[in-house]
Amino acid sequence: MHSIQFGNQTIPYTLSRSHRRKTLSISVNRHGVSVISPSDIDIEKIESTLHKKAVWIIKQLADFDEMKINVKERSFLSGEKLPYLGRHYRLKVQKTDCDQPSFRFYQSRFLAEIPNGRNEGEYRDLLYPLYVNWVKERADLFAQNRIQRFTLKLQQEPKKIIIKEQEQRWGSCTPAGNILLNWRIFLAPTSIIDYVLAHELVHLKHMNHSNEYWETLRMLLPDYEQRKEWLRINGGTLNV
Repeated sequence: MHSIQFGNQTIPYTLSRSHRRKTLSISVNRHGVSVISPSDIDIEKIESTLHKKAVWIIKQLADFDEMKINVKERSFLSGEKLPYLGRHYRLKVQKTDCDQPSFRFYQSRFLAEIPNGRNEGEYRDLLYPLYVNWVKERADLFAQNRIQRFTLKLQQEPKKIIIKEQEQRWGSCTPAGNILLNWRIFLAPTSIIDYVLAHELVHLKHMNHSNEYWETLRMLLPDYEQRKEWLRINGGTLNV
């Protein structure tokens, strides 16, 4: 393991070399910073490049820290509570003669059916994907409705809102004008979902985090800083 010092922060990184590479590659994921370099580049040049990209690297690492999961995974057993839109609803699981597991929401609780013969150790593998799909399906319409209050004020509208799995971000805005949202944000209270929607919508007007960007966001959400802080502190709990 190698490292560089940037200000008072140490940035560790792994280094591998390849005679087939022509350029230096720097990537950041939940495991840290990885560098792949051509075999003939010396360490001084590698670390010089890392220093130039240090601000970006630190930002990427911070995003992953914000997304770190710090809650115990549910086993999807009867009696457990599952989050949605800031509330937690109890799950009831029944064994039946069904061929495939099913998952639905009825009368303020989640109901699941499991085929006879399945043991409790399999419940998570069977029901977690159904729960994720349930959230995604409802999140799309929810986001379309919630964002309208901001599009009217900003006079900007995304081409599409896409709900997907994202390891690093709660949301992003593409150059094509699409807003991508992490499905897990729909486990948060609606005020936090609004923050992420507004945050990405403003990027349609300012594709950066300039002073103009933050002032525009403040126009939409005067208390955005409080919501941003909530997400920083509690983001790791938005998981099952």
